Amino acid sequence: MTAKEILQQFGDLPFVLELELGTLAMSIREIFDLREGKVLRTDHPAGAPFALLAGGVTLAEAEVVIVEDSVSIRINKLSQSVKAATRADGTD
Repeated sequence: MTAKEILQQFGDLPFVLELELGTLAMSIREIFDLREGKVLRTDHPAGAPFALLAGGVTLAEAEVVIVEDSVSIRINKLSQSVKAATRADGTD
């Protein structure tokens, strides 16, 4: 089945994307001590792009932006596999 055929058959199905904001390590004690208002610091450097994931696979690098009253993301760089897929099916 070609990419174009897959898009024709399944292209409108919803798929969950994730924005990876970073990771952090905590002890069990720290987890039990969590309270509202607590700020947790991740390992993600300020100003660095975030990973946009689909099924655990990185699709793109993105940045967080504010559009009207909503937190949104702007795609800065597509992964090579996404670029290749869009060229292969002619949808870019």
